[in-house]
Amino acid sequence: MLRSARGFSKLAWDPAKASKQSFRCLCSTENLTKTSFYDLHLELGGKMVPFAGYHLPVQYEGMGVLKEHMHTRANGSASLFDVSHMGQILWHGKDAAAFLEKMVVGDIKGMKAGDSKLSLIMNEEGNIVDDTVISHAGDHYYMVVNGACKHKDMAHFQKYMAGLDVKMTYLENQQLVALQGDAAKVVLSRLSNLTLSTMNFMTTTVTTVAGIPNCRVTRCGYTGEDGFEISVSQDRAVELARKLLGEKGMGICTIVYEELCLECLN
Repeated sequence: MLRSARGFSKLAWDPAKASKQSFRCLCSTENLTKTSFYDLHLELGGKMVPFAGYHLPVQYEGMGVLKEHMHTRANGSASLFDVSHMGQILWHGKDAAAFLEKMVVGDIKGMKAGDSKLSLIMNEEGNIVDDTVISHAGDHYYMVVNGACKHKDMAHFQKYMAGLDVKMTYLENQQLVALQGDAAKVVLSRLSNLTLSTMNFMTTTVTTVAGIPNCRVTRCGYTGEDGFEISVSQDRAVELARKLLGEKGMGICTIVYEELCLECLN
């Protein structure tokens, strides 16, 4: 998922130019929302800008796009990204799999519990509405969509739900962080009981991380590095971030997440 930087995969990758271009697409100063990490970003020297309707950091004091980028790529290092602007959605009901299979590209009914799948949300004309990651969570499905598109996506879904046993729940109070880089698995193994040697890419589970229960951990990412996305309740989100950042080799990053993705695509 391009994390709302769609359309830039054909650019010759340049951190400074790509950053400016992606921000121009999504900047608005109206009705901005703060993630649970807003005060932490400020504490760490983050310069906040509008991004996909949220206040998010564009730079940290003493850092900059290149330093953040190279830290994420370095051996023995990992970076933490606030991606809480993303839309997290649960799907329940006996028709949930059939409904999702109608709305996206991919074999949803064939997924096993714990599987995650990158897919595309389509419209009736066969055009792409958004991209998404869908996870089979046992008795329901967990979906993550792009932050700039999430309300449009949910409105699109609602047009086709009539008469079906399917319920869509927007997890407005859940926060989402991405732990990316060579040391991501080392950091997460120290803070959880997950057996990461047997946790494949694009799989998901609910576990305790850093003493915080009911965290959904999905092994995925778009930086070209190994990594995880961790969904956590807003009341313990900052606690989780501080514990992750306290581990050896960790750093916090801005929306350089986009530039890492673009470099990977190029």
